Amino acid sequence: MANPLKGQIKVSLGGQDYNVRLTIDSLMQIESALDKGIIKMANDMAQGDVRLSDLSAILLPALRGGGNNLQQKDVNKLIGEVGIVEATKV
Repeated sequence: MANPLKGQIKVSLGGQDYNVRLTIDSLMQIESALDKGIIKMANDMAQGDVRLSDLSAILLPALRGGGNNLQQKDVNKLIGEVGIVEATKV
C-alpha cells in the first residue's frame, strides 16, 4: 500500500501495481543519468522530447524508491509491454 505521507504513490504498469517514490537520492540519480536538471527534464517531457532510455532512467529510481526490487532490464520490459505513452504518463 502506498504511503502518501512519505510521498509514495501507486501506479499500474503492465497490469501490476507498484509503489513509486521520488526521493532526493532518486532525483539525483535521474539528473546524473540524463545529464540535466530535473526541471529541464520535466520541461522536455512536457514538450514531448523524451527518449525510451530517458523513461527507463526515470522509472528505475522511482520504482526502487517505492520499495520495488527491479533491475534496468525489468523496467525496460515494462516499458516495452505498456508502450511509450503509458510509461510517460507514469
